[in-house]
Amino acid sequence: MSAALLSGVRGQLLVVIVGLGLFGLLVYGAGPAGVFQAFRQLGWLTPLIVLPYLASYILDTLGWWWVLSRCFRGPADAPSPVPSFLRLFAIRAAGETVNAVTPTAYFGGEPVKAWLLDRRGVPLARGLASVLVSKTALMLTQGVFVLLGVLVAMGRWRTAVPTWAAGGIGAALALLVAAAVIGIQRYGLFTLLLNLSRRLSGRESLLARWEAEAIALDGLLRDFYGKRPGAFLVCCGLHFLGWLAGCFEVLLALRLLGAPVDFPAAFSIEALSSVAKLAALVVPGSLGVQEGGQVVIFVTFGLGAPLAMTFSLLRRGRELLWVGFGLMVLLQHRGLPRMREAAGK
Repeated sequence: MSAALLSGVRGQLLVVIVGLGLFGLLVYGAGPAGVFQAFRQLGWLTPLIVLPYLASYILDTLGWWWVLSRCFRGPADAPSPVPSFLRLFAIRAAGETVNAVTPTAYFGGEPVKAWLLDRRGVPLARGLASVLVSKTALMLTQGVFVLLGVLVAMGRWRTAVPTWAAGGIGAALALLVAAAVIGIQRYGLFTLLLNLSRRLSGRESLLARWEAEAIALDGLLRDFYGKRPGAFLVCCGLHFLGWLAGCFEVLLALRLLGAPVDFPAAFSIEALSSVAKLAALVVPGSLGVQEGGQVVIFVTFGLGAPLAMTFSLLRRGRELLWVGFGLMVLLQHRGLPRMREAAGK
């Protein structure tokens, strides 16, 4: 193992240890007895918590399937095979597992998805283009979802800042970000990155083999955003519904735990929770940081720290189920070496 890779592994291990320590402190501060009592209250109803996230996963897979099957199959006389929806669901789970357990800012699993598509007969450039379009739609709709959640929370808290002013500024920023993200993809992002890598590394022969793929990928993205705006909007709509489905996880869990909240509160809690999760991109699984953010959000809504930690533990249990499923898919396709590569970068 190289010194750089060993140093990276040690750094990740240290981050995980710190995250575990923070997690333990949060459980202790919230009161283990209160957390345990809340779990006892759930009983046999606990598996129901998985259902809303399953719906969210299905909607997100539908968004990806839509652009892959409609826009990236290739020419009509020689279309690429598109995996079945269930197969695509499994491939997405495998990629999201890599995103969840490696500190790659939730991008390490995207090449894994394209690689698994390639093994199913979808050319690498087309598969990666569909993955990037879906990821772009997911990120942009998350921004809109968070903005709406913040506005709903501001309305409930009666903040000094007018909701309409915050909404206007947020909408302008969202449009600016969307224009920048889509614009750079239309400009030729991957050709630009390849040329930049050549200048910085000087490895012409090593990078030359990726040139054709980079040019093809940029061409596919340029054509998609220029000619298929309707398909992109449908993809965004499905991903936004996926974010909304996550609100029902909050709604259902809190009602089962004896803390009935209305849908607007659940909407705000889920939106703010996604921000808390993103606040620790370098921490595998946002361990500890996600729980800390959850406690702050729940206390702000008057729900208490023990309830926050109980909900966080339920969510961690659900995440472990999906990670386990994704690992099974990776094992089936012998994709763990790809996962180790993502972790070592």
